[in-house]
Amino acid sequence: MQDQPYPADDAGAASDRPLDALVIGVGFSGICAGIKLRETGITNFRIYDKAQGIGGTWWDNVYPGAACDVPSHLYCFSFEPNPDWSRLFSPQPEIQQYAEHCVDKYGLRPHIEFGREVESMDFDDALGLWCTAFTNGAPAWSRFIIAGMGGLHKPMWPDIPGRSDFAGAAMHTAKWDRDFDPAGKRIAVIGSAASAIQAVPALAKSAAQVTLFQRTANYIAPRNDLEYSDRQKRRFARNHLWARLYRWLIFMRLELFVYPIIGRRWYRTSRAKGVINFMRRAVRKPALHDALAPHFELGCKRILISDDFYPSLNRDNVSLVTAGIDRIAVDGVVDALGNLHRADAIVFATGFDIDGQFHGMDVTGANGIGLRDVWKDRVEAYRGVMVAGFPNFFMTTGPNTGVGTTSVIFMIEQTVGWIMRCIGDLKPGETVTPREAAQRAYNDEIQALLGETVWATGCKSWYKREDGRIETLVPYNARRFRREMKTVRADDLILVSPDG
Repeated sequence: MQDQPYPADDAGAASDRPLDALVIGVGFSGICAGIKLRETGITNFRIYDKAQGIGGTWWDNVYPGAACDVPSHLYCFSFEPNPDWSRLFSPQPEIQQYAEHCVDKYGLRPHIEFGREVESMDFDDALGLWCTAFTNGAPAWSRFIIAGMGGLHKPMWPDIPGRSDFAGAAMHTAKWDRDFDPAGKRIAVIGSAASAIQAVPALAKSAAQVTLFQRTANYIAPRNDLEYSDRQKRRFARNHLWARLYRWLIFMRLELFVYPIIGRRWYRTSRAKGVINFMRRAVRKPALHDALAPHFELGCKRILISDDFYPSLNRDNVSLVTAGIDRIAVDGVVDALGNLHRADAIVFATGFDIDGQFHGMDVTGANGIGLRDVWKDRVEAYRGVMVAGFPNFFMTTGPNTGVGTTSVIFMIEQTVGWIMRCIGDLKPGETVTPREAAQRAYNDEIQALLGETVWATGCKSWYKREDGRIETLVPYNARRFRREMKTVRADDLILVSPDG
């Protein structure tokens, strides 16, 4: 492996030394990592992304109605507030524009290479370096790997017979055809969760017919969205203290009024009644009420929010099908009762392959050990950031760092902060990896706490495996996660110097 060329430096010239850090993904994780690397004094790094633009999931998800479910003033970096959000919950174009702004303000563009999909990552024990191979172009060598590709980048396609037989337009919400015009078309939407409840109201405005195929009813709470006035924006821009206070109020509202749903049954039962009553008031077709009422505890699956989904079901050009799908035909979708619902286009709002975020990584660590083999039976990491046996390999949104009650950007800031503290403590050429005992103890605690949450109750969700093990979410609230990530515990880590 020593014959491989090292990557070019920041100016594009040939280099005789490896990168200090290689970052995967130019979504919010990669952007945060790049900014913090520069603040740490590390400038010899590259950010690689398989896409052709900035924003990660916000580059890919451009379907009609796409927006964030976290209030905008919290869905941004704490060190880079944006006073110009148009709404409480801003739409996709503004979020993607914010990501571009951060890249430009903090000078990251010279570090970014688009269209470079990672094929494999291999640790060279002799050199103490990582060699990252891509599906195209030369490999790159680096001391550190920071994997920041997130969990929402591999679309989940449903296994429905006849899917390839359909003659019309077919697309996943995460692979939206930007040239598709819904006006006057009959559109079948398969799936009824987060993407669907945003897309259906937007599509219904111009489509001739929208038919929504629902497998499972979800809890959909009111979004209570609002538009910020120019006066409010000026106040955010001029009064930084008020902007920080406003962000803190949003943060604490989620901590005090949303997070308790996860662990307090009496509280979520009360909140569930309110959500069901909201549905019954909003949907003027009583025949749909039972079909739209979930049969699991509030919070067991992702809690959705929308102001316009339920009202969209009142439209004459929107219909709900709950019979299940038998197959896809050339000219539409056949439900389980044998009814053909003709369609000019099918939209698959069927979510993401969350497991693929972990099992899709071809990573070989020290002594030739493969990450897929290590994670064959159970996916776990130390603090969700590092894996025993994989020196200098970090993840920003690793196992058990996912959240359903706060901003993922807040979580990214905590994991990236921990990574930077860990890197900053290392001597030149030194490698770090967690002790297996520390990793196991951490995960045993995590799993015990998860067993006491609503996520461990009876429903089936992408949060957990078939056997009930939860490898996606963290059981803590945001404040505790921040405390947990404040300190790098040296006793939990193994440091190896270049001379062994």
